[in-house]
Amino acid sequence: MIKHSLKYSILCGIFLVGLFFISINFGSNPLLDSKHFWFDLGVYFLFIFFAGKEFKDFRNDGILHFWQGISIGFIVFLPAIIIFEVALYMTMEMNSDMLKAYQKGAEALIKSNEAFYLEELGEEALNERYKAILEITPAQLVQMTFRNKLFSAFLITPVVAIILRKKPK
Repeated sequence: MIKHSLKYSILCGIFLVGLFFISINFGSNPLLDSKHFWFDLGVYFLFIFFAGKEFKDFRNDGILHFWQGISIGFIVFLPAIIIFEVALYMTMEMNSDMLKAYQKGAEALIKSNEAFYLEELGEEALNERYKAILEITPAQLVQMTFRNKLFSAFLITPVVAIILRKKPK
């Protein structure tokens, strides 16, 4: 189960990295754009589904228990996320413009919602957010994206496991 799931994991990690750079080239900032959460869900669904389907059909006589689907999902998404995060960190360390672009985009996002922040959180909290954006490091940004990607993978894995499960007769 582990060996065949790892090939899907590596492909998924490479696909996530590719999707990240394609998005940047099309002028979107995947670190700020919430649409990428939905892209992540779709990518995880596809790779976990096909890894589970292959295991079920070709290695386990058409049977896949829920726990096996969850296990395959974890084996697929954890290394894939790590591959993505390592590539992101290396890119941010080599290209400081990426961090600056994130900071500019995050500032613009806060400015567009400044009235809401002032009303709900107050001026002090707003100033703290601006300060946090300026002081963010590549490691902190990687940690934040790791949590976001992990969350989306945790959401989709049980769904795939439920879709693929089939108990023996």
